[in-house]
Amino acid sequence: MKLVILGASGGVGRLLVEQAAKRGHDVRAVARESSAVTAPAGVTVMKGDLESEAFLRECVRDRDVVLSALGLKLKGLAPWNAPERPTFLRDSTDALLRAMKAEGVRRVCAVSSGGVGDSADIIPGFFKAFVAVTAMKRVFVELDAMEQRYFNSGLEHCVVRPSGLTDEPATGKVVVTKKFTGRATIPRADVAAYMLDQAEKSAFTETRPVITVTGG
Repeated sequence: MKLVILGASGGVGRLLVEQAAKRGHDVRAVARESSAVTAPAGVTVMKGDLESEAFLRECVRDRDVVLSALGLKLKGLAPWNAPERPTFLRDSTDALLRAMKAEGVRRVCAVSSGGVGDSADIIPGFFKAFVAVTAMKRVFVELDAMEQRYFNSGLEHCVVRPSGLTDEPATGKVVVTKKFTGRATIPRADVAAYMLDQAEKSAFTETRPVITVTGG
C-alpha cells in the first residue's frame, strides 16, 4: 500500500513510519523543514511547508491513504502558554484536504485526543479540570477545529482519539471504548499500530474511535 505520513518526526508519527516500513508499505514521511527525521531504508522523506497546498499535493500524489500525526507544540502547560503556531492544525488541515481532493486521494486517518469535541464526556472529571486550567484548553480547541474539518470534508476519514499517551512498548491490547476510567493510558506504539490497521482495511471500520489500553 502507498502511504503518506504527516508529522513523521513526532512521537506517533515516527512510530507510524517505522511500523509501516516493517509491514512492507511504500512510505513517504513528511515533516516541516526544521524537523529532524530518521527514516528506515526505502522510506522517502519530504520536508516543506505543511500549510502549503502545493507542497502537500506533491506529498499525497498517487498515495492510497494519508496518515496524519500532526500536533501543536507547547512550551509548557501553564495556562498562559499558547501553542507555538496557534492555528497550525486548522490551517494545515485545510491545505491537506484541498490537496487530497485535487489529487483524488479519498482516505485519511488522523490522530486527535480523547475528550475532544463530542467525546468530552468520556474523560474523568479530574482530567476535565486539568484541561480547563492549563494550556491544554487551547490545544483541545484547535484539535476540535481540526476534527470538524475532517468530519465535514466529504472524504473517508478516521479520526483516532487516544487516552493518555506513553512511550512504553506496544501491547497489542488496544480497545475501542465509550468511557475512560481511572488512569487511562495507551502507548504511542499502539496508537500507530491501530492507525495502520485501519489504513490496511478496504474501508475504515470507525470514523472517530476512542482508544486505550488501560482504563477503558
